[in-house]
Amino acid sequence: MLTRDLSVTVLGNTGVGKSTLIRRLKGENIEDISPTTSIEVHQKSIRLKSQSFKSAFSIERYRSYRVRAIDCPGDMSLWPYWKKALADYDTNGIIFMIDPTQDAKVQIDALTQVSNYFLMTLDDDVVRAERKARKVKAIFFLVVNKVDLMDFSKGKADQILRENYQTAWNHLKERYPNSGHYWEAISAIEKSEEMDDSIDGIFETIKREIYGD
Repeated sequence: MLTRDLSVTVLGNTGVGKSTLIRRLKGENIEDISPTTSIEVHQKSIRLKSQSFKSAFSIERYRSYRVRAIDCPGDMSLWPYWKKALADYDTNGIIFMIDPTQDAKVQIDALTQVSNYFLMTLDDDVVRAERKARKVKAIFFLVVNKVDLMDFSKGKADQILRENYQTAWNHLKERYPNSGHYWEAISAIEKSEEMDDSIDGIFETIKREIYGD
């Protein structure tokens, strides 16, 4: 079995770059992207760059990863779609995207909703859901997009996270302590080998969490 599946749900406020990230992953044109107004499911078979460093005798070198990316609308009035997407699709990872140029409070509220909506998928009873949340192995990836507006500084992205999002992020980690929690800074619109590596690294991390290699 050389093909493995990766399923990710991409969430965040409107205009943060969710559709751009998915199009970059699929190798499609990233010009003239319209706001997403419903749940859109994208599939693409990819090879991760990390595989090229594997030994020629390693089966991992020759695998394909069939990525299913669930793109959800970002407008606040459409956030309930997030709950449906998380409930209807068996997701391996949740990518939450942040735009440092947008209002932080709205995006903090969105991140809090992600935590709450995912909790609702675990059990209808809140007490049981909170208990299951402590055991579930999900993957949460906080992605700061548009670092091209910050001179490609990962340090500035880290500062933004610490100053504005640390409380909400810590609460999510405390609610889901057995899950994987990661962050990355990218510019989804920037076409460069370095940015390709950063985007590839997000999916490499999710793959490693799931399959352990």
